[in-house]
Amino acid sequence: MPTITMINGMERFNAHVWREVSALLQKDGVAVRILRFHDGHVRNHDDALAKAIAEADVVFISLINDREDADWLTAQLKRSGVRTVFAYESMPEVMGLTQVGDYRIDSSKNASMPKPMQAILRLITKGRDEDTLYAYTKLTKAASKLLPLMPAKLKDFRTWLSVNIYWNQPDAVNLSQMIRLILRDCLNVKVSVAPVRTIPQMGCFHPDTTELFADNNEYIRWALKTKRYRRGQPLVALLVFRKHLLQQQTYPNDLIRALESKNLAVLPIFVSGIEAHVALRDWVAKEKVDFVISTMGFSVVGGPAGSTRPGANHDISAEIMSGIDVPYMVAQPLLMQSLSDWKSKGVSPMQSVILYDLPEMDGSISPIVIGAIEDNSIVTIPDRIERVATIAERWVRLRRKPPQERRVAMVLYNYPPGLGRLGTAALLNVPATLHSLLTRLKKENYKVANLPESVAELTKRVSAMEGGQGDHVAFAVAQMREVIPDGLLRRIDNKWGAAPGEIAPKGRDAIRLDGFEMGNVFVGVQPPLGVPGDPMRMLFDHEYAPHHQFLAFYRYLIDVWQADAIVHVGMHGTAEWLPGLQLGLTGDCWPDIVMGDIPQLYLYPLNNPAEANIAKRRGGATVISHLIPPYARAGLYKQLAQLRAEIANNASLETVTGMLPELAPTTGEATPAYMARVTRYLDDLEQRLILDGLHVLGARMSRDRAQALLESTLDVPRSGQPGLMQHILEAGIDTASAPAVRAAFVERVVLGRDALDAFWRNYYGKSAPANLQKIVDHGREILVRLEESGDELDVVVHALNGGYVLPGKGSDPIRAGAAGLPSGRNIHSIDPWRLPSDAAMTRGVQMAEQLIAAHVAENGSMPETVALTLWALDTIKSEGESIGVVLGLIGAEPVRDGQGKIYRFDLIPLNKLGRARVDVVLDISSIFRDNFQMQLDLIDDLVIRAAKNGEPADKNPIAAHVAAMQKQGQTFEAATARLFTQAPGEYGTGVDMVVDESQWDNRADLASIYVQRSGFAYGGKRGGQAAQATYRSLLGTVEHVFQAIDSVEYGLTDMQHYYGHSGAVQLAASFESGKNVSLSYAESFTGKTTITKAKQMVSMEVRTKVLNPRWFEPLLAQGYAGATEIANRFTNVFGWGAVGDSVENWVFDGMAQTFILDEDVQRRFAAANPHAAKAAVQRLLEANGRGMWNCDPAMLAQLQQIYADLEDRIEGVVA
Repeated sequence: MPTITMINGMERFNAHVWREVSALLQKDGVAVRILRFHDGHVRNHDDALAKAIAEADVVFISLINDREDADWLTAQLKRSGVRTVFAYESMPEVMGLTQVGDYRIDSSKNASMPKPMQAILRLITKGRDEDTLYAYTKLTKAASKLLPLMPAKLKDFRTWLSVNIYWNQPDAVNLSQMIRLILRDCLNVKVSVAPVRTIPQMGCFHPDTTELFADNNEYIRWALKTKRYRRGQPLVALLVFRKHLLQQQTYPNDLIRALESKNLAVLPIFVSGIEAHVALRDWVAKEKVDFVISTMGFSVVGGPAGSTRPGANHDISAEIMSGIDVPYMVAQPLLMQSLSDWKSKGVSPMQSVILYDLPEMDGSISPIVIGAIEDNSIVTIPDRIERVATIAERWVRLRRKPPQERRVAMVLYNYPPGLGRLGTAALLNVPATLHSLLTRLKKENYKVANLPESVAELTKRVSAMEGGQGDHVAFAVAQMREVIPDGLLRRIDNKWGAAPGEIAPKGRDAIRLDGFEMGNVFVGVQPPLGVPGDPMRMLFDHEYAPHHQFLAFYRYLIDVWQADAIVHVGMHGTAEWLPGLQLGLTGDCWPDIVMGDIPQLYLYPLNNPAEANIAKRRGGATVISHLIPPYARAGLYKQLAQLRAEIANNASLETVTGMLPELAPTTGEATPAYMARVTRYLDDLEQRLILDGLHVLGARMSRDRAQALLESTLDVPRSGQPGLMQHILEAGIDTASAPAVRAAFVERVVLGRDALDAFWRNYYGKSAPANLQKIVDHGREILVRLEESGDELDVVVHALNGGYVLPGKGSDPIRAGAAGLPSGRNIHSIDPWRLPSDAAMTRGVQMAEQLIAAHVAENGSMPETVALTLWALDTIKSEGESIGVVLGLIGAEPVRDGQGKIYRFDLIPLNKLGRARVDVVLDISSIFRDNFQMQLDLIDDLVIRAAKNGEPADKNPIAAHVAAMQKQGQTFEAATARLFTQAPGEYGTGVDMVVDESQWDNRADLASIYVQRSGFAYGGKRGGQAAQATYRSLLGTVEHVFQAIDSVEYGLTDMQHYYGHSGAVQLAASFESGKNVSLSYAESFTGKTTITKAKQMVSMEVRTKVLNPRWFEPLLAQGYAGATEIANRFTNVFGWGAVGDSVENWVFDGMAQTFILDEDVQRRFAAANPHAAKAAVQRLLEANGRGMWNCDPAMLAQLQQIYADLEDRIEGVVA
């Protein structure tokens, strides 16, 4: 009996169709054995599949787009000797397996089609590149007519094409005829073959009729006639896979019924997958739709076929969606995962790309998983279907309500409470932003009552809520029980006791919710997560539930106050970080429970797409990016300026070392050499970039304040061409004069009107290099996009009108330049199949070699193990530099498939590498885990192959360490683990949290907390299993810790995550090894990298930022929010003192003298935010009390008195 082995990607759910095919063939006496497999069998190298290929007469392959899968299939086919292979809809390496008689496909060309067919394709596309794939589907009709006319020499191509035509009409009747055709033409079986029964490639449908409608007009006429649609009724466009409709999957009908139950009419459209953009452009855009839902995932342009080039056509997608101008949502069943696998592990790496990465490039929002595979069928979850329908209903309601009737809640943050952080966010002046937002909404006819005239007045009302004082709502427990299901309340009661609980009771029968109403606007403070002062309760409770106040806050806003939309003001809150699945939340996950289905906007800095992804994927938010503050040069001030003058006047060695304690002479260093080094250090400090205040939403960056950004961005080499500074230096300007020349160039040529060539001739006496005009043009484009960024408030208003928010790549403006602008975009991540990029790989390898060289210079030998911290934030912005460092240390390189996707990391042979490999231990952020699961698996696979490759132990410490750990009783799987972070669905090392709340005794506590929280192994099949013992063993081998600093705005003293990650890794490694472990950083955002020790980096940041009037005066001028930023630096510097010895005594001395003991600064600091000023003094006192600072007794007494005075002021004892 002939055997046909079918291997079909994304088809684990249609066994019922193939049963019907078999029944039709058996009924007619057609003897054939059909063996069916899917992509999962290929990925697992399934023995039954290998046997089926070996026994096959014909192999049929579709939708296989993974190179590892392609390689395995190629090997199996070579072994089998099978002579007939059909391949469709797959990557070039798979298409190249095609073997039908004499017909072959050249995998290097993607296809080999006769010229007449190519001509028809060109006619169909009409010059639109995005329609190329769609044109293939249109060939069905043309091909059917051309087949009889094809010459005999094309008979094998005719067979391949004929089979494809049947395959693309995938009901049971056509598929049975396809099998007959293969038997007849390839195996000489005498069977009849009926003509293909053509089914439209795209059209409309409805569960109440078996009719398929040719287009939107035909469907709308039917819907009006049958009263499925009334003119003026809200209309939702729904896109589904044609194959799923033809094969009678139930989820499209389930969604239609759910939407119709909300009084939403539906325009249901089926497409084969690659015509979605055509349906949207040519049909949906012509109807007055209110919402678009795609159940397909992938990119709008190209669909599954286009996924081999993610993002290639996203500009066209955005243009199409902008024309429709309604929210675009993806709600998809998981086609490659079982129901149980999804509910236990969340969304798999491949599914994540389909559901999140690709659609987000097109501007999708609120992704929902509606089902998965069970018993070879797509099974939907009723509450997920209902969630999709209610999200659509709420967005439509918001869109159709007049502005004066819309109710909008503005959510602010205060975590941890008591430190002056209420109403603050990263890089954003929240009170000023809130005032701008409310003023604009009032102008748009929203009902905004009692809006203070000034930011200061609004700030006063907001800050009055600190410590549970000021405006609040008493939410009755009885009312809360009406809107929160009993099952949820029991989950909370089990953790926190009966409501109202002990967190924020208002008497015995109510809960206090901080906030106040301003007409149809509610300004509320998100409750703190967990128990202030008891972070351990949250850190080590894997069944953690939010307390009553947290859930009550959102349920009050949504169900009682009846908000139509929520705006989260700045980065970031905590709701999206609650426990639950990492991705693909179910109704049991806390973020889904808390946020519900309400439309929400989230204001996020444009340079942080990593955390913005969490807000979108776990919080269901529509992200609107805002600008970061302007950059400025640090310059020299006070003591540093005086030091420059002293050196010019031949200062003594004692004078210089006394004024610059962080830069002592090295042993044997001559005084002139030391003075030259000090001069270079001062030059570096002077030119370092700092932030100039905070951003206010909608504020345009003035041209003069854009100067430093332009200089730094234009310095970055691009497309293999040198940057501005390199051009200046190559022209012969000395390094001391070059910054002034660059500043003049930007000011006069880019910002001004001077002609480029005239300027260059004036300085150099010759024509400007050809590439320099591109640099000027790029600078001017940046200026245009900065001007467009002033439209941020317009975008918020447009989103609240139910409009579409354009997507934009989240990135660092220095690295990305104009490509990272404008703001006011729904920012997204990058293509995970292409990480690291070629440029990032080059830079990463350079950093790896610099790190090795620095370690050898200090220690005299190569490091055996380097621990690295990898964040999603820097990975996205640098396009994978840190991954490049990992590969550089190990001695490996990416390998790409025919579509340019990276499918494996290969070891570089030792003789080519020229040195020993370096073992790595990777502290990955939980957001990296959620965003880059694919990279985790590639690195894990690389480590396993390195452990097995048989190289000498002295050249391969990975293999040596694995062998040693196995001797200690660890399994091979445990010993090869190298990727560690928190348990699935949990976030943060916990170190920064306990430091923030002063809930630790000694450094051993911090090291233990770090390992306990972060000792969960990932990569391959691990999935986050507890592996603290393995992690401790590996940390004991670490000799150096490294992390890249990805941008100006996030340095070591700017945020707590550096000491909470790489600082904690150094601490834990030192405890486990019993040795001093080095910690180094590299600032890579300017294109020039230098390896710098942590202590030196902290000192440089304190000099250029914290103690610098050029940094803190603009913050003080911004009042409340600026004062909070200053106080945050006290905590972050203190954090470095907590985890190690990176903070010298002069740092705390300088901070105390600059902000607390200087009466003028202290007065302004305390007037702006007394809680922040108190927190700053409290950190200094704690630093002294814990022995990290040896404070002068007189100074200590002054600080204690000032602290007492601030306490009295806050408590109202003194004015």
